[in-house]
Amino acid sequence: MKAIFDKVNGFVKGLTGTLLAVVGLGVAGQIVLGDKVGFDVIANIQGIVDGFVGAGASLAGLITLLVVLALFNQDEK
Repeated sequence: MKAIFDKVNGFVKGLTGTLLAVVGLGVAGQIVLGDKVGFDVIANIQGIVDGFVGAGASLAGLITLLVVLALFNQDEK
């Protein structure tokens, strides 16, 4: 059973790392190429953060943002 959880955990970590790399590539591409990228990565990220801490945000939104950031900043053990 532990082996199955380890495999799923490894897959999720690998997928998360890949997706974060794609987001980073999209941001870098938008900085270099501007509107020619085809989608606005930076505005999408700003929209997500505004949902957490924007004008209509609450303390629950801020706590959720902190939890999400903590999940992304976990050290592998």
